[in-house]
Amino acid sequence: MSTKTPSELEADETAQKRAQAEQFSFDIETPGHLNISNESQENLVDHRYVVFIAIFD
Repeated sequence: MSTKTPSELEADETAQKRAQAEQFSFDIETPGHLNISNESQENLVDHRYVVFIAIFD
């Protein structure tokens, strides 16, 4: 776990520009199952990701 303050976590200008330029979409299939796509890429098939998140009660 990070103990840095938010001001210590600020990204450099290049990282900030990239974060603003990349367009991601998120689709929740079921709880804990996400489909993530990088919409800023021409070939979307190569830029789709499936993420599973363990959910504990």
